[in-house]
Amino acid sequence: MQRIFAADIGGTNARFALFTEHEGILALTVAVWEKSADLRTARDVLQLMQRQLQTPLAAGDTLVIALAGPTQGLQGKLTNGPLRVDLSGVGQQYGLSCCLLLNDFTAQAFATITLVGANAWPVRGRGSTDAESSQTKAILGAGTGLGAASLVCCGAAKGGNRWLAVPSEAGHAPFAFAGAEEHAYQTFLARKLGCDCPSVENVLSGQGLSVLHYYLTGQFFYPPAVGEQALSHDTPTTQWYARFLGRFCRQWILSTLSWGGLWIAGGIAAKNRLCVEHPAFLQELAAGVDMGGVVAATPVMLITDANSGLWGAARAALERQCGQGLTPDS
Repeated sequence: MQRIFAADIGGTNARFALFTEHEGILALTVAVWEKSADLRTARDVLQLMQRQLQTPLAAGDTLVIALAGPTQGLQGKLTNGPLRVDLSGVGQQYGLSCCLLLNDFTAQAFATITLVGANAWPVRGRGSTDAESSQTKAILGAGTGLGAASLVCCGAAKGGNRWLAVPSEAGHAPFAFAGAEEHAYQTFLARKLGCDCPSVENVLSGQGLSVLHYYLTGQFFYPPAVGEQALSHDTPTTQWYARFLGRFCRQWILSTLSWGGLWIAGGIAAKNRLCVEHPAFLQELAAGVDMGGVVAATPVMLITDANSGLWGAARAALERQCGQGLTPDS
């Protein structure tokens, strides 16, 4: 039985878990959360992980860390935090069978073919969660920042398909505002942020949520308070945010041709389901030109398991152990 130590580290939270794997089936043994603000180095991460899981790394174990920021090989950095990770030599130090560093949405892409993906709440239809299916799957999510990725079948393997996670920087692309009312907000947002061209992340992430609520109401709240005050019931903030989220979902479906389904992750929607239940979300999802009917045919699901990144990281490790592809540059 293989032990997999998994970490999913974002700008706010650091999540750690211990999985076991037997004949390709993952089982979660324990998962714990800590704040990520004090993490600076890979050593900090490894010490905190082992202490909180109350289990030391040992020879033959697998280690996989998902990081909310750019990664290359065994090095990466947290976009919204001081953490810099370098896992060079860690595998040899502990005698690990596999040592892996991933972008957090590469991990989230793999979560779509785990129990997390299968148990996601259906917003519209039900996605192809079976790893045997070869249909492309896509994921996006907004929290402290915003990420988006897709999962593409790249061939057959013993016991199933081979999967390739395709990361992206879609969150840093310019957001598509429409109409005079929205362009007035674009001007306001650009002025507040000190930039000429607000990105998708600027609009849909936690900071964007706070600015949007302030623009519509004159009240400033930090993102969690906006959720409690404005996204728990039908308000102008909910309507605007749901419309913006629906628009980006439509764009991402068209960009990825994700016939297998689109999964929405991230703390904002998971904690405030009205963001995807609101009529403005579904109306915007169905708006515009739908080439080939791909948007209408694509199921949309909401991931409500906050440990989805851990499940995806563990699933990604199984792909690597089987000698299969993870990302185009891995």
